Amino acid sequence: MDIQRSTVSERWRRELADELARVAGHDAVACAGIDTSNTYTTGGHDYYGLPVPARQQIAATWLRTHRDAAVVDVLATCDSLIGARTYEDKTLGCMILKRHESARSAVVPSFVARWLDELAGWAEADSLCQNLFPAEQLLSDWPSWKTLVEELAIDDNVNKRRAALVLLTGPVHYSPDVRLATLAFATIGTLASERAPLITKAISWLLRSLTTNHVRLVAAYLEANRRTLPALAVRETSAKLASGTKRGRLPVGGRPV
Repeated sequence: MDIQRSTVSERWRRELADELARVAGHDAVACAGIDTSNTYTTGGHDYYGLPVPARQQIAATWLRTHRDAAVVDVLATCDSLIGARTYEDKTLGCMILKRHESARSAVVPSFVARWLDELAGWAEADSLCQNLFPAEQLLSDWPSWKTLVEELAIDDNVNKRRAALVLLTGPVHYSPDVRLATLAFATIGTLASERAPLITKAISWLLRSLTTNHVRLVAAYLEANRRTLPALAVRETSAKLASGTKRGRLPVGGRPV
């Protein structure tokens, strides 16, 4: 299966790109040379500086006016946006994909691997991987998604290695399926020696997400691997286990959540 761009999808991509520029009210700013391993926003791509709510509004309006669009054309439009030049184009493609359940459900692991070649930095990678693909989708074709995560975890591209972790944060939080947890712990083990903030913070995030359904396993894993895990992950996960928050602050009422 592959994505076939069409005259329709390319027209829609241009219309959306024009709308981003119109809302921004200025030309995109060139941002080449940014350290993509430690920046939350542009990842080195040109950007307008449009806030998330503005992009979400553009996505919602477009989907409302194209509610009868064929899934293949929506998917191709997202593919084209993710491959476009600006940060806003790329993240808008992911936003549309997240809001269009049928298009999102049609995504296969090879699409994700290819799209990650177009994305850099925290926000771009996370816009594709954070809570976009639910546990049910991963488990419906588990061998393929498991292989994707394993391959991403050893890729030379740090953004892909982060994606291996972030892809699992939502699924392990919402599903108790042991396959997801097993893969999560294995992926953390593969990346535990890295100290790039893109990775260490994602390890902490995934460990804390695992506490929803596997709190005892997380506690045991943390104890057994305390010396090899990033200090940030140990600190924040220990606080999560003790208080329910990553900073160790008890919520209102004084009880962990």
